[in-house]
Amino acid sequence: MKFSLVAISAAFIAGVSAVPAGTPTASAPQATESLGWAQHWIKTESGQFLQSATPWQPGDAVLGSPLTAGEFNIVSTSLVDTVHTATMMYATVAPVTAGATMLKVSFEAGLITPASGGTFAWSGAEKTLTWSRSDSTFTGWIACDNVLFANLKSTVPAGCSSVTISSFVSTFATDSA
Repeated sequence: MKFSLVAISAAFIAGVSAVPAGTPTASAPQATESLGWAQHWIKTESGQFLQSATPWQPGDAVLGSPLTAGEFNIVSTSLVDTVHTATMMYATVAPVTAGATMLKVSFEAGLITPASGGTFAWSGAEKTLTWSRSDSTFTGWIACDNVLFANLKSTVPAGCSSVTISSFVSTFATDSA
């Protein structure tokens, strides 16, 4: 993984407590893939893991198998997956449009940027993943066919379910919690 001194310095100047770490690999992780330093699996209560629809490639954020789970950290308010990608990927939340009740979450390749679609943060002892942006009111996460959305209403659309996603720090994603 290549990080420029300028990018790392900028991250620390912005108040980062830990630079994401990990070793990119061309092959999919095995059940024995261990969590990288300062990384978090992000898991639902039902045991699904946050990841990109096409593992380790930019695309929709989905909830799926522990074998293709992303390894994340929050760096300068961006949710970043660096471990199995040739370049960093960060989560972004779609812009608000008139009448929107939910906003799709996706992963994009590139540098960490404050313009990544809002502010991601851990909340509480369970390190629940939260998100905020000045133009919207976040009420929680919802999954529709395993695709992740930020919910802007107190109700959940038909065919979707409310999900709580939290940090899961364990050696292996396949460990039970």
